[in-house]
Amino acid sequence: MFTIKADDLAVILDQAAPHRFRTEDAFDPDALILDCTPGYLHVVGCSARTFAIARASVDEGGVWTAPVEYEDAAALRGWLESSHTVTVEHVTADGHQLLRFSEGVAQLTLPAAPHVGRRMPWRVLMRLMLDARRHPLAQGRPVQFNTEDLSLWSSAGVNGEAIEFRSLGPLGTLVTAGPDFLGLQTPHGWDGPEPGKGWASSLRARQFPFAGQFLEVGARYADATGTAWIVPAKPGPGQEPQLISADYAAVALPISQVLAVGKYLIRVHD
Repeated sequence: MFTIKADDLAVILDQAAPHRFRTEDAFDPDALILDCTPGYLHVVGCSARTFAIARASVDEGGVWTAPVEYEDAAALRGWLESSHTVTVEHVTADGHQLLRFSEGVAQLTLPAAPHVGRRMPWRVLMRLMLDARRHPLAQGRPVQFNTEDLSLWSSAGVNGEAIEFRSLGPLGTLVTAGPDFLGLQTPHGWDGPEPGKGWASSLRARQFPFAGQFLEVGARYADATGTAWIVPAKPGPGQEPQLISADYAAVALPISQVLAVGKYLIRVHD
């Protein structure tokens, strides 16, 4: 038995829930695993293509593992909205595992999911993930995600943590968010073009020649008086480049007028 802040328990449920195995088949598991050690409560989700572990510190706690139906986990998540500090107790009654959550007289009891027979070896998977970080094939490998993939990981940084994606080579992509979240995205095949190939033309299109030098669209320049100017656009054929002031609002002048006073332009790097 241990106590945990309701907000902390809600966070790790939210982080792991998108990665549970979802199915229309009533006989397939749609569950999250709650796993307790003396120092942490873990929530584990595993789907066909992703795997995630979120944890929160607990004051004490025993050592147990209990799969919970997602519908029951969702009911717990709603119950936590009106709670502050929750006592969690793992009990066995008539051969069945139960998880009891209470605060004062309020109480919610969830059964372990009976159809999830064999415990998922998530610690083995976690060790494989962490060991793969040192694999030479993980270095420099492209990481690919589609929008559905990205949406699964959006809850990982629910408290504002930066979400990091790091290639593990053939194993997939390691996802971390702060010190208490680990995830794995199974790999996509990579048969596309070399990253960045074909973009040189986009860079060149931002530059144009004028009076023996190249000016760059969007770049900042300073004249002899110290006034800063920005090139807003590439001029059309036969048109004179325009400059807008970076110091004074709504001031736009032909470059010839700027040079008549400012003498020259020098590129200023941000």
